[in-house]
Amino acid sequence: MTQIYHQYKKPVSSKIVLFSALTLMLSLSLPYANAERYPDVPVPFKYGTGARIANNLYVGLGSAGQSWFRLDTDNASGGWQKIADFPGQPREQAVAVTLDGKLYVFGGVGKNSASDTQVQALNDVYRFDPQTNQWQQLATRAPRGLVGTAATTLDGSQALLLGGVNKAIFDGYFADLAAAGSNETQKNAVIDAYFEQAPADYFYNRDVLIYEPSKNQWKSGGQVPFLGTAGSAITVMNDNLILINGEIKPGLRTAAVWQGKKQGGELAWQQQPDLMSAEKGVVQEGLAGAFSGSSNNVLLVAGGANFPGAWQQFNAGQLYAHKGLKKQWKQPIYARVNNQWQLAGKLPQPLGYGVSIQDGDKLILVGGETTGGTATSAVMQMSWQGGQLHIE
Repeated sequence: MTQIYHQYKKPVSSKIVLFSALTLMLSLSLPYANAERYPDVPVPFKYGTGARIANNLYVGLGSAGQSWFRLDTDNASGGWQKIADFPGQPREQAVAVTLDGKLYVFGGVGKNSASDTQVQALNDVYRFDPQTNQWQQLATRAPRGLVGTAATTLDGSQALLLGGVNKAIFDGYFADLAAAGSNETQKNAVIDAYFEQAPADYFYNRDVLIYEPSKNQWKSGGQVPFLGTAGSAITVMNDNLILINGEIKPGLRTAAVWQGKKQGGELAWQQQPDLMSAEKGVVQEGLAGAFSGSSNNVLLVAGGANFPGAWQQFNAGQLYAHKGLKKQWKQPIYARVNNQWQLAGKLPQPLGYGVSIQDGDKLILVGGETTGGTATSAVMQMSWQGGQLHIE
């Protein structure tokens, strides 16, 4: 994914975006004005992962390193508590799913060992048991490298993983850059050769991967009938899996939305209305790293990032679609009501690449990064009530 190509060339910014108390307590209606606000994560937090187990939220990795934190939502005033450190190598863009009361963490981008000199797409799996506060690396490997992957569960007993980069191509890019060393001519040739390809030639994963924890085994859930994506948002609503946008090649996103329904051992897919544009007369470039969830049968999508103008350059024949363009983080919040998209509101600031956690009819947004890649530790709640968006 595009954000990775810069993430490992320099350390994460030490700046912390500070939300004012008034901004964080923004509420668009009175019924939720007195809801308890969740406290900030203890560290600036982006490119991490997380999930909910019972009444507890768990987040970690990314800019938090090997640290993980837990928040009891029934006692939010107690703050986030540090749990056992992750035993594997630090990583970004891992995905997490709760299965049978335990937390499963898959893949990400990082080093296989502390002695490695370059990052790669990882395919390892770890399990956290909240009863013992212990992590365990499992004796299994995902069939694909898991970077830019979306993950969820439909029944709480199996994990479904979709999309993500092609490991051989992704790892090879970093290997070729390393081989170029300080030779700028050679390095630019590697970069141009990598970015000047058609979307299908990146071979993003189209297989639906199903992980069964009871057997510690993987199996196929079929293939998606569209180009593989990376950085898509994912949501489960009414037993349907909804995959929202994502990049179809580095720097180029899609506005497409797809719905998958379990039929036997596979998913049957149906295309949904594309995500609308936030501005009249301006094309929706599509989003990567967006937040998503559902509230009272309304699909919510917020934030994310893209490269304005990328589709114009791509349609003009420039395969290196985002060349010379500036990445922009987004503020709009969209709601799909009765299968129609509408602009529902705005985040307090442009934001993407945080963690979305579904909690009943609330969507919890944890961390993320804003303009320039600066990480935030803020936690927000979104819900849809009475035909309106509510933000806490």
